[in-house]
Amino acid sequence: MGLIKSILANFKGHKLRTIATLLWIIIGITSVVIVNSIGNGFEKEISKSFDKINTRKTNIYFYSDDYSGSGNGGDSMSIFFKPFTNQDIETLSFIEGVEKIAPANQDFNSMGSVNSSEIFFDKKSAPIDYCPFKNKDLVKGCDVNFGRGFSPDDEDRKVIILTTDTATQLFDNPEKAIGNGVSLDNIVYEIIGVADLPMPGNDNEENTQMYEDPGFFVSFIPEKAFNSSSIQDMYSTEISGLSLTVAKGYEVSDVSTNIVNKLTELHPGIAGYYEAENQSDSIAEIESAKSNISNFVMAITVISMFVGGIGVMNIMYISVMERKREIGIRRAVGAKPKNILMQFLSEAIFITTCGGILGIVVGIIATNYISTRLPFEAVFSFKSLIYALVTTILTGVIFGMIPAIKASKVHPIEAIYG
Repeated sequence: MGLIKSILANFKGHKLRTIATLLWIIIGITSVVIVNSIGNGFEKEISKSFDKINTRKTNIYFYSDDYSGSGNGGDSMSIFFKPFTNQDIETLSFIEGVEKIAPANQDFNSMGSVNSSEIFFDKKSAPIDYCPFKNKDLVKGCDVNFGRGFSPDDEDRKVIILTTDTATQLFDNPEKAIGNGVSLDNIVYEIIGVADLPMPGNDNEENTQMYEDPGFFVSFIPEKAFNSSSIQDMYSTEISGLSLTVAKGYEVSDVSTNIVNKLTELHPGIAGYYEAENQSDSIAEIESAKSNISNFVMAITVISMFVGGIGVMNIMYISVMERKREIGIRRAVGAKPKNILMQFLSEAIFITTCGGILGIVVGIIATNYISTRLPFEAVFSFKSLIYALVTTILTGVIFGMIPAIKASKVHPIEAIYG
């Protein structure tokens, strides 16, 4: 208790010096808190991106030896060659470790794929972007301009909701489209509604950002109706690739290799090769980015605390020089060198701890202000705040030790009469 009173009395007697020392520490710790919080927030954003990557999922594509044929071979027979068929999908689904396999360009569980085609009515035609869907929320929340939205009974029916633009091209007046039949890829669909709806994401809300253009709208048909139609027939629609989801407990690389080998076996003498996408490179890049952020935050911490520590050490040196006579008197009346050392070291630790607490408070306020101007949220963590406080105490110990040792070695006679 006496030591604390002595420290406070000394600080009160040297207010300017105390304030200067506090500022060194406050600035350093504020920097540490801000950088740590921003780093944590950025890492969180990267982790979100990492979570979007389904590590149990990959795509398998065919690469022709002759790319002039748009990936299916460039010779005259390439138009008859299908690198992926529905029979392939059925066969591959029985391979051990396969949870789900589907056409990559028609994997509606993952993104709700947009298909481009042409739609016909009477002698008129129009280009169309349409999306088979299975999103129940879309069924419930479909707000149409004309007609009606989807109902649960429509899941198996060949019905369609057109965009206003498509309906206008075919019928001039969009309202007249309701109830008419249109031909899409040789299948007749009944128009039940006209609405301007964006492509939906599915379980991951970030997927909706795929089409952020507010002017991009698509038509919709029920997925079950789409799957049961001849659109999916192997002879009428080209499957550009396969989307593979691997069951838990199996390695993606092992299962995808088995898939590739089986496809090669199913299509002997093929003029090209099958290959699975490798997500390990993307994952490695994300992990590397997170590691670089951690290293950057550590570097800022070290630099900030080193600068603050130098300031503390300089101030403490000045304190030792100014208080030489006091040190000499204390030594003369019986104070031991270790008592002098502990006093100056305690002062350094006390002032750095106070500065650290104030720095944390200022850092939190500053981070909240900065966070509103960042594209992501800066994230505080209790661990970071404890880390900042411990760092300040260590700074006081390390940089306060040298002046304290110097003070403890002052000769009492020289200090009093020097």
